[in-house]
Amino acid sequence: MEAGGYFVPHIMTLIVLFFIAACSGILLKKLKFPFTIGLVVIGIVFAGIVENVEVFRVAEDISLSHDIIFFIILPTLIFEAAVNIDSRLLVKNLPPVCILAIPGLIISTVIIGIFMTSFTPLLLGPAMLFGALISATDPVAVIALFKEIGAPRRLTMLVDGESLFNDATAIVVFNIIMAVVASGIALNLETLASAVLSFLYVFFGGLFVGLFIGFFITKFINLSKGQPLIQVALSTITAYAAFVIAEHYLKVSGVMSTLAAGLTVSWYGSTSFSTEVKEYMEQFWEFAAFAANSFIFLLLGVSEWRLLIGHGHSDYLALYLLITIAIVTFARAVVVYGLIPLLKLLPKYERINKNYQTVIFWGGLRGAVPLALVLSLSPVFKNHQYITEYTLGVVLFTLLIQGTTTKPLMSFLGLNRKSLFDKILFLRGKLEAISRAKQIIMKLTGQSYLQKKVLFGAKKEYDIREKETIRRLNELQKNSSFNIETSRKLLWFQAISFEQKAYNLLFRKGLISESMIRELTLNIEYERDKVRQGVFPEVNISAVPLEIRIRNFFIGAAKIVLPKNEFIKLLREKTLSAKYELTLAMITANNHISSEISKMPQFYGRHSSIVKECRDFYKERANLAIQQRRKQEKYHKILDLQSSTVYRAALNAEMEAVEQLSSNGNIPDNVKNMLKSEIEKNISVM
Repeated sequence: MEAGGYFVPHIMTLIVLFFIAACSGILLKKLKFPFTIGLVVIGIVFAGIVENVEVFRVAEDISLSHDIIFFIILPTLIFEAAVNIDSRLLVKNLPPVCILAIPGLIISTVIIGIFMTSFTPLLLGPAMLFGALISATDPVAVIALFKEIGAPRRLTMLVDGESLFNDATAIVVFNIIMAVVASGIALNLETLASAVLSFLYVFFGGLFVGLFIGFFITKFINLSKGQPLIQVALSTITAYAAFVIAEHYLKVSGVMSTLAAGLTVSWYGSTSFSTEVKEYMEQFWEFAAFAANSFIFLLLGVSEWRLLIGHGHSDYLALYLLITIAIVTFARAVVVYGLIPLLKLLPKYERINKNYQTVIFWGGLRGAVPLALVLSLSPVFKNHQYITEYTLGVVLFTLLIQGTTTKPLMSFLGLNRKSLFDKILFLRGKLEAISRAKQIIMKLTGQSYLQKKVLFGAKKEYDIREKETIRRLNELQKNSSFNIETSRKLLWFQAISFEQKAYNLLFRKGLISESMIRELTLNIEYERDKVRQGVFPEVNISAVPLEIRIRNFFIGAAKIVLPKNEFIKLLREKTLSAKYELTLAMITANNHISSEISKMPQFYGRHSSIVKECRDFYKERANLAIQQRRKQEKYHKILDLQSSTVYRAALNAEMEAVEQLSSNGNIPDNVKNMLKSEIEKNISVM
């Protein structure tokens, strides 16, 4: 055989699998069918073809294994989710996420273990092991549906965050139970205490390892500014180094380590990465996650086929699978409907209604982690065959039954039904788009190379569309269901959009820093979600970046010990600088918003009084910011803060000028890079 010939059939099989995944993506999108679930079905069909087509016979050697999932696929999926998640929003929702992911998974494990050993052939140890591995959720399809219907970001964060953290919890609990079962130690208070300590060590050990690796490599990422490919490469190193070092060498949670490293990169990158790097990073990790999901779900389909047609099934498999599915579903219901209501005990709790709870419950699909854990079991392990069959059966049920019925369930609950609020926003958006199109047509009217007949025809068509859109909008606004609450939500939603626009303008001018615009944007998104639920903003707003608030905590503690330390003074000045930026943003933006809102009474007809209500709110907020500025002006270094603001705006203008010169071809790339490097150096010392 010629050199490399042994690998060619395997490589070709992988190419074919990837090609199938790519084609499936096109087809499943047209059919509006969840991608990952569709891949499982296609994988089952492909496995059937493999057995009957000689050229694909080599594919029988390609299958999922614990190491492939654990050390290749899982780091990719975890890091992609972590690096693209809004780390600041996750921090705000960390308590409910942890309650669902840690106690929730442990409760689910215990319920499943007890019932499985009572109603199936599983012994107590293997039953608990099965409970741990099958309780980890994979909400890819559900998150896609949430995005489709525009679910609140907080709800999406709860589901996504629970999945990220319960993956780590499931693996840690699984390994602890495995150690107890393998050693044959009796379950008593001493064993339980040891298990709790082991859990804390592995879980939080992984957290600290990931934070350290993430922080360490972000320093190298910072050194490679202007080299996006190097920065993306370093992020890949972060993902796999965090997992392998934690899991293989330090024997702590690799999932937790990768999650922490990803969140560190996300946190750092939100204020330090350039727009170009963020785009590179996002696209690369989206592709990596697509590739990982493609292989794992296709090969899952192959594994399910082998289960379906395999020989030597355990006795009464169908009956026990039904019992297992019922038990797993019951445990999920207990966790969701039992723990979510308890979240009201937390400060600043925002209610999650029953409809959303139902979607969270039914959308608890299973995916990569249960497969990786069941594949890690030795064939000689007690009840190995039962655990494998039950795991594959439950995974198949959640994907093919729960996954395909989640959208109809959401429709039944009215979660994908367009509200009057959404319909009006749609028509207003359409009207704005038509207005922009007409402006372009008017600008083209003076061009000699375009015939007036063509321009007149286009203008006439857009005039008709505009009149029809206005007619539909007026009909909706005259609807009896168009009450004052709907008007209020629409107005506040528009006002918050004006607020975002004002902050973006301040940032482009260099008057506020990137860390401040990130924090303000997060608050805007949070307020926008609350407005859709009928909860309106408060006058007192705090948008001091979280890292500044953390710094304040340590400054307060350090001042007691080192009251005159220069470093402590420097940190305090940075905090004051952030507060000054916030005050500046509040005054400028709120005045702009009040002006814009004054132009809007015609949109609200009989409810025009709410325009005054909203305008007065922003005036009050602006006055409050002015009072804060007067207090800040008493600070002896206020001139330094103002000087810093002015110079940052000037340097920002310099950077825009360099980019403009480059795009017009007035300067070559090497000169552009020299100029940008000099400006970035000046910015860094501010």
